[in-house]
Amino acid sequence: MQITRLNIERVRNLKTVALSELQPFNVFYGSNGSGKTSILEAIHLLATGRSFRTHIPKHYILHDAQNAVVFAQSSSEKIGMQKHINGEQVMKVNGDHIATQGQLAKLLPLQHIDPQSTDIIDQGAKPRRQLLDWLMFHVEPEFYHAWQYYSRALKQRNSLLKSQRHLSLESLEPWNKMLGEYGEILHSQRVAIVEQWNVFFQQDLHYLLPNLNVELQYIAGFHTEHGLLHDLCIHHQKDVDRRYTEYGPHRADLRLKTPNGEADIVLSRGQKKLLIIALKLSQIAMLHACNKETVVLLDDLTAELDLAAQQRLIERLSQLGSQVFITTLEHESVQKHLHDLSISHQLFHVENGQVACVVQ
Repeated sequence: MQITRLNIERVRNLKTVALSELQPFNVFYGSNGSGKTSILEAIHLLATGRSFRTHIPKHYILHDAQNAVVFAQSSSEKIGMQKHINGEQVMKVNGDHIATQGQLAKLLPLQHIDPQSTDIIDQGAKPRRQLLDWLMFHVEPEFYHAWQYYSRALKQRNSLLKSQRHLSLESLEPWNKMLGEYGEILHSQRVAIVEQWNVFFQQDLHYLLPNLNVELQYIAGFHTEHGLLHDLCIHHQKDVDRRYTEYGPHRADLRLKTPNGEADIVLSRGQKKLLIIALKLSQIAMLHACNKETVVLLDDLTAELDLAAQQRLIERLSQLGSQVFITTLEHESVQKHLHDLSISHQLFHVENGQVACVVQ
């Protein structure tokens, strides 16, 4: 959905914000601490149920308030969320209560691009696995079902491993079978999607980093030649000793390899930033090919990217039909890019938690 109207209440220093007639590109500028990034945080909260800054609700809910509310409207949908300080939430689509965050996520595919962050490359397998599973959720219809069953079985198996010091292989047999069955399904789905994703990735990598060769390599998290059930049985005692499940798709990784070695070791910080952007752009392109448009949160655009990289990124997002929310300290250069590319946009000034539309 393309957001035409956005209401935010009690998110950080944003007491009440009402934005209407939003455009394909929306630029928010102001000084540090004015509330620019909190607008992006509110949209992220609506789409995913969580903040990209903290997992503790009281840290993003306005001081002394008990809840925060975010509401968005498109030409055909109305979605809203109320997040309470104790973590409970109420979600609605077109006025009707819904049970799962996944229903909102399907309506509002969201990518957060932070040019300052290199966590996906530098911080271990988890953020790369999350990046892959975001794509899986939006392009593989059966993924969410398989992941739910796998996650439940994993939680039960790990609970038994933590609570009992001496577990026989037989006592874990039901969970091993379920993990084995759904783990193999998840693995097959991921292999297929990574193969498709790589085609889009190579195109966007060449667009942003034409002189760099990077290979996407999916690591299963278990020995595929024998199968997951075999690993769970053979390494039973190790799991009992460690008190957690060592093998499975929850331990998978997405390696980024160059001819000279792993990307996290051989690439410069600037190359890493552009590589992460290429990864996310290629996911957006893959959804675009499936007739699904993505809302993009682009935080602090001008802080880390040079003018040429800024323009290439804006141009590519426009080509992909994305609706983009940009924060910046230097709105003049962003406006120039948008003007030069003939992209419809709206400018907003943010100061002390107040957001004002700027007439151009």
